Amino acid sequence: MAYDPEKYREKREKVLGIRKRGMGFGTIAMVVSLVIIVGLSVVTVPQAVSYMATRHLDDAIFKLESESKWPAGVITGINAIQGVKNTVKDEHTTRLVVTYDRRIVSLSNITAKFDQQNLDVTLLNQINHRQHQNTMKEEEEELEAS
Repeated sequence: MAYDPEKYREKREKVLGIRKRGMGFGTIAMVVSLVIIVGLSVVTVPQAVSYMATRHLDDAIFKLESESKWPAGVITGINAIQGVKNTVKDEHTTRLVVTYDRRIVSLSNITAKFDQQNLDVTLLNQINHRQHQNTMKEEEEELEAS
């Protein structure tokens, strides 16, 4: 009968004083690498998802030439245009920020809506939505700091 080393493994380890303590190096390396990967994922995945959701959005900032307030019918009409995501009036209600998807609707479609209502409107700025959000956040932080 051939010698089977597995049969007497426990007995040999007991005689030689070999004890199994804790986790092995491979297990520890695996846990550390998983922690690093999960940590990086928590940081980068939300930013990537946010970017993918807003990469085609632009903001157009319009100013009403007359000092009156924006008519409610115009704002609802602009919101009804397919591709317009959001419209926001500023505190003084003379400026209107229109967030739209540039793949679906063009700026000329939005300005045509103002022309239909016979409103004298000036386009102040057309900017990427993410850049506009970052600028607004920086301005808020500056106001809070001062």
